[in-house]
Amino acid sequence: MASCRRRGGWSCVPEGHSLVLAARRLEPLVSQVVDSGPLAGERIVAVEARGKHLLIHSDERRVLDVHLGMHGSVRLAPPGAGRGRLVLRTAGGDAVIRAARVRVSTESRLRLALGPDLLADFDGDEFLRRVRLVDRPLGEALLDQRVCAGIGNIAKSEALWRCRADPFAAVSSFPDAALLEVAEAAAAILGQGVEQHGRLPSQVYRRAGRPCPRCATEIRSAPQGEHRRTTYWCPSCQS
Repeated sequence: MASCRRRGGWSCVPEGHSLVLAARRLEPLVSQVVDSGPLAGERIVAVEARGKHLLIHSDERRVLDVHLGMHGSVRLAPPGAGRGRLVLRTAGGDAVIRAARVRVSTESRLRLALGPDLLADFDGDEFLRRVRLVDRPLGEALLDQRVCAGIGNIAKSEALWRCRADPFAAVSSFPDAALLEVAEAAAAILGQGVEQHGRLPSQVYRRAGRPCPRCATEIRSAPQGEHRRTTYWCPSCQS
């Protein structure tokens, strides 16, 4: 399921583009003092997306790190109108956040934990260093946010299909140029999601049993990785 717009905000199975849109939604809160919530008494100086994380920075150099999980949402309500378990109230509006995990962190800790951001200043050399630390199927490696931040199950399947890359082949079987090509394809797909306000292109995702748009072979699906996320691929194009 791609990101979808609901009344009052974005409801996401979040990939990087969904968090970029969520951060934009909360931009009116920059320079506002938080009246309640984890950053109470502090002034918001920036709101940004990094990978699948929404980061709200305060003037005390603290960062509210929000991970939306599978079905989180972010919306901006009028001042005093926000309702929910996590609401940051300010004179400029209320940030209403439904998230799987929220914690106050530091900038240095986040930089160590997350890989290069596909929608920011992507560092290809650092991506290659990280992706080759553990030799595992490429489809699994791409979902590891320590390898590259922002890619999710949709962009993973679509980028691998675009590049004719086998999701189940080991990272070691790909040259650097092929790995960078997949990362660049994922970044382009997520960028398209931002431009289209949440919608991601879908050629193979959730299309198991249908013909491949490129060669007409039946698209397959199978669980992959520790979390058993479903990968969609063409066994002909991506062999």
